[in-house]
Amino acid sequence: MLTKIQTAQDIWPQLASIVFVPRTEAEYEQLSALRNDLGTLVGKNEDHPLVSLIEVIESLIEKYELDQAAAEREAWHRLSMQMLAQAYEKDEPEYTTDMLKWVNPDYEGK
Repeated sequence: MLTKIQTAQDIWPQLASIVFVPRTEAEYEQLSALRNDLGTLVGKNEDHPLVSLIEVIESLIEKYELDQAAAEREAWHRLSMQMLAQAYEKDEPEYTTDMLKWVNPDYEGK
C-alpha cells in the first residue's frame, strides 16, 4: 500500500490542477468542461481507462451542485425570516378572524 501512496504522491502535483474539489463557480465550470472533454474522448467505450476519472469528476461536480443548492435554500430561508421579522412591530397585536373585514369564501379554515 505504501508503494501506491508514494506513486500517488509523486504524480499528484501534475493532477492537482485537473482533479480537485471545486469551491468557486469558476472551478465548477473548469471541472464541467473537463468532464465534457473526457466524455468526448471516451465516447461510449465503457472499457476506456478514463471512465473512472469521469466518475470521480462527476462526483465532485454533483457535490458542488448539492452544496450550492443547500446554500441557496439557507440564504432564502434567512432572507424570508428577516423580511417576516420586519413585517410586524414588536408590540403587534394578535389578529383573529373576527377582526377581518372580508372573509375569503374559498378559504376552508385549514
